[in-house]
Amino acid sequence: MQIPLFEIKNVISQKSGKKILEIKNFEVHRGTVYTISGAPCSGKTALLKLMSREMKYNSGDIRFDGQNTKKLSKKELLDNIAIVPQETKPPRGTVKSYIEKTIGKYSHGKKYVEKRLKNITTKMEIEKLLDIKMKSLTPGQFRWVILAAQIAADTKILIIDEIEQHLSSDSMNILLRILYRKSNYDGVTIIVSTLNPEMLKKTTSVFVTMNNGRISSVRSSTKKRPQKSRGRKQSAKTEKKTK
Repeated sequence: MQIPLFEIKNVISQKSGKKILEIKNFEVHRGTVYTISGAPCSGKTALLKLMSREMKYNSGDIRFDGQNTKKLSKKELLDNIAIVPQETKPPRGTVKSYIEKTIGKYSHGKKYVEKRLKNITTKMEIEKLLDIKMKSLTPGQFRWVILAAQIAADTKILIIDEIEQHLSSDSMNILLRILYRKSNYDGVTIIVSTLNPEMLKKTTSVFVTMNNGRISSVRSSTKKRPQKSRGRKQSAKTEKKTK
């Protein structure tokens, strides 16, 4: 049996004496799509921040690929995780330079910047945006570009907070097709939060419900899914395959 990518056990996170999260036992496995839902302020974003080391915890144990995350540097951990937060300040430069910089900051992406840029530009239909400055984009365009850059990073884990934010129904359909393929054919683990889990039922493997900072339910999808890849290899051979 493979070791889970993430293991969270008996974790309590507090802020100013107030309990934010209390997670008894939660595992994240390779090549699986997790949808985390719940009412506003139920702990969805906090759980995502816990996994990406943006939020500290007071007690318990969190392991990434079998290693205690406290023994890993934040750089080591985040080299495996691409994150799309709810809020991001527009950086300087053009859309093209932003995506190139995002891909290149990961150790496994430096050799394949141009190839991945071309690939994601075609899939997400952003050719006309490449020369536009990030600060000039509309909220919808900006969100789409952030998603494109983090998907193109091709990390082991992709985290998207409030997946539907600023997206039209057509854009959501395109995005979900891309994520489905990233999970089932590229072996990427995808974790998203949403207020509308029903719209993700064709893509999701595991539904997680949050309530008052706790996981109230975890259920697997009953639909049949294509066979997942056995693992992820960052090699020239893998890069030659069409994603």
